Amino acid sequence: MKYLTAMLAAAVASAVAVSSMMEHRSLRYSKAGKTSKSSKRSGGSYSYNYSLDSMNIGDVPIDSINAPPQEQQEIQSTFPHQVIGITSKETLDDPSSPQARALHWIMNDDGMTLDIDSPEWTQRYIMASFYFATGGGDWDECNAPKDNSQSAIDEANENCTLSATQYNIGKKRVYGTKPWLSPVSVCEWASTACHDTNNSKKGTISQIEFEDNGLEGILIDELSHLYNLQFLILEKGKLSGNIPSQLGQLPLIILDLDYNQLSGEIPEEIYDATTLQQIDLNNNQLGGIISLKITQLSTLTFFQIDNNMMEGSIPEEMGDMKNLAVFTLSNNNFTGKMPSEVCDNIKSNGQGGRLKLSLQTANKLSALAVQNA
Repeated sequence: MKYLTAMLAAAVASAVAVSSMMEHRSLRYSKAGKTSKSSKRSGGSYSYNYSLDSMNIGDVPIDSINAPPQEQQEIQSTFPHQVIGITSKETLDDPSSPQARALHWIMNDDGMTLDIDSPEWTQRYIMASFYFATGGGDWDECNAPKDNSQSAIDEANENCTLSATQYNIGKKRVYGTKPWLSPVSVCEWASTACHDTNNSKKGTISQIEFEDNGLEGILIDELSHLYNLQFLILEKGKLSGNIPSQLGQLPLIILDLDYNQLSGEIPEEIYDATTLQQIDLNNNQLGGIISLKITQLSTLTFFQIDNNMMEGSIPEEMGDMKNLAVFTLSNNNFTGKMPSEVCDNIKSNGQGGRLKLSLQTANKLSALAVQNA
């Protein structure tokens, strides 16, 4: 065990580690990224192709996120200083928790045998926590090797064919293809991408993407400490529980969690991620309303929430969201009328418009169906 015994030294080292992770970076999102969506629902189906021909969202500072608050740093010295302020002591005290399992793995079983002060240690711990929290080991592909022997690693590699979508965000990124928990950098783990590096071991996680890979479990709050995470795409699984409000602290461009079993409301804090261009949450069990804070997302082009249990009215202020290209909300419990401001937005977009609305009879909303490609 590589534990530090001096709390003062631990606190200083923790501050240095956080400062290192949050080194100033910026990103520029180009018009090259594209995505195609197809949706189905009971009682009928529809499909459409949507190109994420995004506007230039400019330079987005990624070091503007505050370090974890001092009052959270009360974990006893038997835990590594890197987890202070990231995971609660109560969680780590539960040996069955994903975080405790991840900590045990990285301290005892990780073939990389990273020094605890390595810049990659913290995000490796968070990614391992995500793995255990989402049923890693029972995924369809890219599960961890049975052990660190070369034969086990080779076998795991043969059962891993996944990779993340290569969005062009104006900076060089590396894409992983290896099984999770392999004795390589997390930037080499499948369905991830890291950016700002020519050496994957120095990269920071920019993207986590899985579709129909058997993920089952919860989304952990620790994901919010992947300070450069821009794409969180976890489709067609059995993820349950709430969407962590802390994700709103991230420089997200795409949040795509459709076809899961998520419940609760869309956290208000999600709308603080003003870099968001796509929110795709259809086919879950989400309730609550569409917050007025959605109008803060001036770059939002895609908002899909159909097949949930949302209610309330459609904010008329959404008519000012001139970049919104896809808006689907069928099979919810919305009431009232479609605001004229939203309809006016269709006209203001000119030839054909860019706003797509799909309202079905399951809604209590006044009938309106507009499909302007």
